[in-house]
Amino acid sequence: MIENFNFYLITILAVIILTILVGWVLHNYILIPVFSFILMTLAAFVIPNFIEGTDWKPLFGYAVFLGVLSLIVSMLVWMYVRGRKRKKELSSPESNGEPTDTNTRNM
Repeated sequence: MIENFNFYLITILAVIILTILVGWVLHNYILIPVFSFILMTLAAFVIPNFIEGTDWKPLFGYAVFLGVLSLIVSMLVWMYVRGRKRKKELSSPESNGEPTDTNTRNM
């Protein structure tokens, strides 16, 4: 394992922040969990070449942990955005308390 605590702190915070931002802005909720898992898996195989005493197995487990963490945060962001849209639709004056179809456009 990597002995530097900052590596773990920075990667966890980066994954959480990027997952929230990409989910909220791009509405693509699966992109960052897959990307973070692939990137950290590649790092798990590259880092042991440069740091003595590290093995790829614990780093691969950490990559899986970050992927699952990112997936959970992504699902929470999706549920939050969906709830906000539903609440906004119900509170709009023209809907009279009934949900409206947001896929149709007014011409």
